[in-house]
Amino acid sequence: MLGVMYTINKDASGVILVCVDCPHSEHVNEFDDRLGSRRTQAATAMLKHVRNEHGKQPIGNAKPQIMERWY
Repeated sequence: MLGVMYTINKDASGVILVCVDCPHSEHVNEFDDRLGSRRTQAATAMLKHVRNEHGKQPIGNAKPQIMERWY
């Protein structure tokens, strides 16, 4: 699938981001709430891993799945 760098899974320990190219993972619950969203911190760490270890770059800009409608 084009542009997929990691998957998001959930288990008994919480939400886990897993690299699609290797077994590397980031556990959301291991990040500090005082530094902002733990999910965002985990995604940032995963993107850093993907760039540094696999030489991949994000494609395009992230868009919300639900777009606001103007009437």
